[in-house]
Amino acid sequence: MSRKVKINWDQLDALLQFKVSLKFCAEYMGVSRDAIIRRIRENFDMTFAEYHALKMERTATKLQQKAIELALGGNNTMLIFCLKNLAGWSDKQEQVHKGENVSITFNKDES
Repeated sequence: MSRKVKINWDQLDALLQFKVSLKFCAEYMGVSRDAIIRRIRENFDMTFAEYHALKMERTATKLQQKAIELALGGNNTMLIFCLKNLAGWSDKQEQVHKGENVSITFNKDES
């Protein structure tokens, strides 16, 4: 009779805050990849990829909070970064024309 491998969820969650692989997690924790996959499925009804993405969201949120803190604190580079990446600002505005084809003719001024 095989013994069910226990997963240290705190340890796994801590590892998954970084962009590590299933192979790395398994080797670091001393369990098989299959054990991690099975326990995630049993406990959370998710794939490893889904569970990993969920834990990475915490990292992304922490980084965004820090970026905003730096921007609001007067770091102009971070302010520009946040405006572009979090608020949708850009250096150039794209001009889009929707409608019929427009023909423009330029005449050389011969004065």
